[in-house]
Amino acid sequence: MQLHSPQPSASLAAPRRHRPALLIQVIALLLVLGWWCERGVPFSLRQSAESVASASQTLPCVSYSPFRKREGRSDINPFNPSASVTPLQIEEDLRLLKTRTNCIRTYGLSQGLDAVPAVVQKLGMRMKLGVWLARDEAQNRIELERGLALAHQYKDVVDLLVVGNEVLLRREMSPQALGKILADAKQKSPVPVTYADVWEFWLRHAALAQHVDVVTAHILPYWEDDPVAVGDAVNHVLNIAAKVQQQLAGKPIWVGETGWPAAGRQRAGAVPGRVEQSRFVSELLARGAALNYNVIEAFDQPWKRSFEGAMGGYWGLFDATGQSRVEFAGSVVEDTRWWRGPLGALLGGVAGALIAVLARIRAAPVVLAGALIGALVPVQWLMSHQWDRSPREQAMSALLALISLAAVLAAGLPNWPKTQRITRIALLFAASTAALVLLLDARYRPFPWWWFLAPASTMLALRVSDQGSAIKASNEARLLCSILALCAVAIAVIEGWRNTQALSYGALLLILAGAAAWPSRTHTSKANNAAGAQSSVL
Repeated sequence: MQLHSPQPSASLAAPRRHRPALLIQVIALLLVLGWWCERGVPFSLRQSAESVASASQTLPCVSYSPFRKREGRSDINPFNPSASVTPLQIEEDLRLLKTRTNCIRTYGLSQGLDAVPAVVQKLGMRMKLGVWLARDEAQNRIELERGLALAHQYKDVVDLLVVGNEVLLRREMSPQALGKILADAKQKSPVPVTYADVWEFWLRHAALAQHVDVVTAHILPYWEDDPVAVGDAVNHVLNIAAKVQQQLAGKPIWVGETGWPAAGRQRAGAVPGRVEQSRFVSELLARGAALNYNVIEAFDQPWKRSFEGAMGGYWGLFDATGQSRVEFAGSVVEDTRWWRGPLGALLGGVAGALIAVLARIRAAPVVLAGALIGALVPVQWLMSHQWDRSPREQAMSALLALISLAAVLAAGLPNWPKTQRITRIALLFAASTAALVLLLDARYRPFPWWWFLAPASTMLALRVSDQGSAIKASNEARLLCSILALCAVAIAVIEGWRNTQALSYGALLLILAGAAAWPSRTHTSKANNAAGAQSSVL
């Protein structure tokens, strides 16, 4: 009698076939939860003897602009000439700043800023008075005369007259025209005169040094053409300051801007963040005793996001509402509300379980998908808050989030092939557009992984387990997948191997493109059967 080994039933075989898909969903969920939990891990700032002593010290000087969020005002920015600040608001800001520094640097005199010297005098502080220069020669003359008058009136608190800021970098004046204005200012000013620009421009136009009493160089490790990681940033500032001093011998050097952004995207090895910002400032305070420097900046400037991305709006020791962000010593966490991610995952998982029960479908995949989406919702809200600069951009972020959600839901509907095709095309178009925009404007654009992680992992899981629809990818979908794959490789190459955010985002786009274009085994077997039937007829 011949014995046959029992065949596994479909009910037992199915879970084994689904395990790789479940594993993919679990990995995606753990990645998001890990991202959130890392934001809550305390980072201990360097506790050397110098840093312990510096905990009670203040910074030498801090850049001050009053264009931050104020109650009942949304129009406070330097591009709105009619928006001005009052002496009372300036005093409120400086009293808060006095807990961190006794010196401020300003950049212009319009929109109420000409009242700053009087408030500085009242509070017993010091200042570097800024005169704004641009293309308009007549306006430059008016601004300079106002600056000189204030320098004469408040010479007991004004240590330096800063005539022009990065006007060469912006290509708004020639070195020759700038030199004439500086020479005139130096002759008439009762206090030392300087001009401020990125350090490379001082080396290119060293002749300007003869027209100033002090050379003001901006050294910003994050914004360098070859960005510097935060661990090497203070050394970079010290080394560049020494280099400028050596090549412009005979002139005192003041580092007029240095600092670190608290939000934004990674550039090479330079990662923005609250932890990194506190680390940079605390180490600079501990090691920069011999360096004359100014930290940018006092308060976050939301208006800068319009042309510098999220990074431009998050350099403040205080946020735009006046809440302290930077720590000089002790420990610091990236986000005190890091628990939003795990809480979102829990709520999303519960919602997924309820949907599974009501729809009488397999519970585990739906619960995991719900948990992943729940953990991503607060990520999308946070990133929209940091990156979106207008209601239109906020609406676009919401639309992309909805497209992502629709693609996830449609991917599990094998009986709705038309819906799958539409949502897949919409998702691939959105991902391709975002990747192309990033390539065209890489310096100021994010790596928006939060829009595409859930659909990429869902599509991959369904393909691996062959649970997805057997629809064939259209020519449009294959074209978009090809564009997406090419962009992913280009992003990784352009950003470089040190940029882990770029490499991770490129890998995600490749997964999305591959999962969307990868034919299911169901479709392949049907095609093979049809081909076999045709050959048998022939």
